Amino acid sequence: MGLYYKFRQEELPVVGEILLQLFLRDREKFSNFSPEFNDEFVTDFQNRIHRVADLTQSKTQTAEIKKITSDLYSGLDAILHKLELIAAYTQRANKLMLVKASDFGVKEAKKMIRIRNVEGYCAKAKIIQQNIAKNLEVLKEKGYKDSLGTELEQMTQKVYDLNLLQEQKTSERKQLVVDNNAELNLFWKQLSDISKTGKMLMKEDESKAADYMFSCLIHKVRKINTKIESKKKVTSTAPVGEIPVSKETVPEGEES
Repeated sequence: MGLYYKFRQEELPVVGEILLQLFLRDREKFSNFSPEFNDEFVTDFQNRIHRVADLTQSKTQTAEIKKITSDLYSGLDAILHKLELIAAYTQRANKLMLVKASDFGVKEAKKMIRIRNVEGYCAKAKIIQQNIAKNLEVLKEKGYKDSLGTELEQMTQKVYDLNLLQEQKTSERKQLVVDNNAELNLFWKQLSDISKTGKMLMKEDESKAADYMFSCLIHKVRKINTKIESKKKVTSTAPVGEIPVSKETVPEGEES
């Protein structure tokens, strides 16, 4: 059994909404049982549902990282053609240069691009730029233009900046996961408390007690998600904001 029974993290806010309605339905019994189940409890629970919904349903950071990575790899691939042009000029000027064409750094830079090692590529790009500066005149005699070096420098800076941004966003996402886990664990404890207490208080009414059981709740949650995914083709007869609570018998294997 998983940390959150069989629920996925993104399903927990829906579980909370259902349990909140069950709690409000049976609020008198909860209030008689303990003064902890007061108005402040309801407000806190509602706020926590909203916070967890924001945490689990927001795909912003993941989408941002995906876009940055796509731009980064596209930028790296675009550099390959510039390196091929530089390699062609070094071959033509090979006998006139202070360094052999094979030692110019192009081959190594292309390898770093292919294995997506941005730091490695940037280091090799610096060597290429230094070799261009040292052999500029003979390269120009073979057709090399300053604009090619400028373009390489600008494109290298772009992928360098994107790589830094990717690392920053990835670090932020890792921290968010840590923060999310703490918030989700607190929320799950609250869900478990309502479920356990509700089953106990409603034990004399088998169908109502069953409503609080996670094995019943998971079917309601999946049914609700299916309706959402189908864009609510069938209009519910329940009042706006209310999730219908069906009457189900207690499944075998789960304590009431």
